[in-house]
Amino acid sequence: MASPHQTDDRVRQPGSSGTPVPELVARFARTHPDRAAVHSGGHRVGYRALDAWAGRIAARLATAGAGRGTRVAVLAEPSTAMVAAALGVLRAGAAYVPLDQAQPDGRIAAVLADARVTAAVATGETAARLAGSGLPVIRADEAAEGAEIPLPPIQVTAEDPAYLIYTSGSTGEPKGVLVEHGQLAASTEARHAVYPGAPVFLLVSPLAFDSSVAGLWGTLTAGGSVVVARPDEVRDPERLLELIERHGVTRMLCVPSLYRVLLDAAARLGGCGASTLDTVIVAGEPLPQALVDRHFAAHAGTVALVNEYGPTEATVWASYRRFDAPGPVSIGGPVPGARLYVLDDRRQPVPDGTQGELYIGGRGVARGYFGRPDATAAVFVEDPFAGSEGARMYRTGDIVRRTADGLLEFLGRRDHQVKIRGHRVELGAVEAALRTVPGIDDAVVVAAGDPPALTAFVLASAAVDPGAVRAELATRLPAAAVPGRVQPLERLPQTVTGKIDRHALQAMAETAPGNPVPAATAGDTVGEVAAAWAEVLELPEVPAEVNFFDLGGHSLTMFQLQEALERRTGIRPSVVQLFRHTTVSEQAALIRDTGAQDGRSRTDARQAAARRANAVRARRQRVGGGAGK
Repeated sequence: MASPHQTDDRVRQPGSSGTPVPELVARFARTHPDRAAVHSGGHRVGYRALDAWAGRIAARLATAGAGRGTRVAVLAEPSTAMVAAALGVLRAGAAYVPLDQAQPDGRIAAVLADARVTAAVATGETAARLAGSGLPVIRADEAAEGAEIPLPPIQVTAEDPAYLIYTSGSTGEPKGVLVEHGQLAASTEARHAVYPGAPVFLLVSPLAFDSSVAGLWGTLTAGGSVVVARPDEVRDPERLLELIERHGVTRMLCVPSLYRVLLDAAARLGGCGASTLDTVIVAGEPLPQALVDRHFAAHAGTVALVNEYGPTEATVWASYRRFDAPGPVSIGGPVPGARLYVLDDRRQPVPDGTQGELYIGGRGVARGYFGRPDATAAVFVEDPFAGSEGARMYRTGDIVRRTADGLLEFLGRRDHQVKIRGHRVELGAVEAALRTVPGIDDAVVVAAGDPPALTAFVLASAAVDPGAVRAELATRLPAAAVPGRVQPLERLPQTVTGKIDRHALQAMAETAPGNPVPAATAGDTVGEVAAAWAEVLELPEVPAEVNFFDLGGHSLTMFQLQEALERRTGIRPSVVQLFRHTTVSEQAALIRDTGAQDGRSRTDARQAAARRANAVRARRQRVGGGAGK
């Protein structure tokens, strides 16, 4: 029988110091006041300036009634102001509740109501969306300058809430995971043990995505610098590579699918664009073996690759596998202080090599779901293996297997929860939303492909327009939860017991033949663009005036569209241009205008790529990057 748990005791128990994150940041404001804390959009903020900025926000929040035990919403675009806003809420003793700008207004209103926030912090670009909330709204950008405001020390305890991040519940209602200061301190100290030093960290995650916790607080409590990528930079991999070079980024964390796109861009630039990195962390999606092999082919073994695993309920991460050379994929072993159990249906340990459900114990286990005691009790359960009274463990719903060398292999989900582009999606929530669409009687949603995408199989009492269905869902669900494909069926397959046969639907989604790509005549720019769309979106035909995203496109398929357009037209629009021109007719006009201006052919496009590579090499030499890795 395997040991009932697996733990990492190489360092002292994380969180034992009890030092809250804002106090650790404040120490660097005193000891290294001029060191760069945050870069974003051409702006640089030092530690003392960041701490003072957060103090001014905290003072305004205190006037608005925020303090220990309260919750404050934060709606801010990725920027230096976003970082100051989150730190300001913590300085006020409150818990920050990050809101996702990409969510529809109805979803944001639901989160505000569920979290019962006292106030909100916003910036000039986002404040208007909170105008009807009835909340006091503090403008983070307006607090950027001004006299330092002395605040009485606010002593938070390990049990005080630090942040509240929302995931999708099985009913489609928002469900907030409440993380306390003790759990945040434990997770952060574990990060310092695994990743020593003061990094220059590239943050590509929005504040509402829990990997931002790793980037922000893991870096600022170590005296490092956070480089916050703006949305237009995240959408363009070549600009992300330029950002890495310009700021000398040493560490980054992203989903595997985005990292694949970055490697594609680096290959187009002749292997340039990431010479300063020493560690790439991937999380949020299963790591493909091919990506591990490709990482080391691109970096020649000089850059570590780390596969992190962990749910929001375990404060960002619970296990990790560090690769210094190619090797078999796993989610590794526990982070310092975590306990990992592989248990059967009776919550008893299973032998090594046998699959079971993963349970997580240790000080990183969150308090639970805010305002949902029944949901909390269902998955935050007593830990009988910890040897201490009151210890709890979190039931992940993930099926794993421990190998002979003690590493964990991720095998899939126990339920119907999946990760789409790094976002957790409850298939039941999507199905429930589909059943409310007029004309749809029943629906089953599956995830298929690599990277995974959602396919909705529906029973309809009338003709169904897939585009209209997707548009309706987009008003109520997060973008990652909107199926890219809606497939009407005459009946849903059933098992011998009369239940919906999800395995059959999964096979249908995975083996569906690709649609033939329409041909275009020579010189027909609209036809070439439409053919590129049809290829990327796997659609038989594409309307000229429909938005790319309404047909199932997303930020990662936009990169594929960029490649397809270059192959078909000889013109390679930037990703930013494609995000601004989102119909076939607009992109055709863009390509015609570009071609008329510089007459680029496919050969010219390759020459332009070479010029970009030379520019990156020159910039790397200026910052002392040396030869490419």
